[in-house]
Amino acid sequence: MNNSRMPLPSLVRMHNMEQRNPYRYELTIPSDLSALVSTRTFVESSIASCGFPDTVVQQIVLAVDEACSNVIRHGYANTNDATLKLLIETTDKGVTISIIDSAKPFNPLQVQAPDMQEYFRTFQHGGLGVHLIRRIMDSIEYIPSSSSHPENELRLVKLLPVLPS
Repeated sequence: MNNSRMPLPSLVRMHNMEQRNPYRYELTIPSDLSALVSTRTFVESSIASCGFPDTVVQQIVLAVDEACSNVIRHGYANTNDATLKLLIETTDKGVTISIIDSAKPFNPLQVQAPDMQEYFRTFQHGGLGVHLIRRIMDSIEYIPSSSSHPENELRLVKLLPVLPS
């Protein structure tokens, strides 16, 4: 694909909903794997000041990257004429990231946990994205499109650790 014609991700809205938390950020990207670079930067910058350690920030970025990649590869079958929307809400308790798309519905919660011994014994490649997302995030919710909810939504939640008083 000629990158000069690819639409750039557009930051639709980035604002503070109140004078304090929560903060809400929104990004719309094309259904193109090359847009994931901008997505990773957007997620990292949106959650950088939440209070997560740097390693946890990078894990969250990885989980979102995997989820978006799955939508683009499998839901949209690598077509680049659609979009995904990311909504990020940060609070003093953590972060909720919603990935919204109009692709073919796919519930990642129905994916069985892999047998890692078998995976490595047979030299499998790929297929661990949902497993990684589950290991990284504290909760995952999937809402498929329906007559009352026209788009698919995957909600990923990561809570800040509770510090002793």
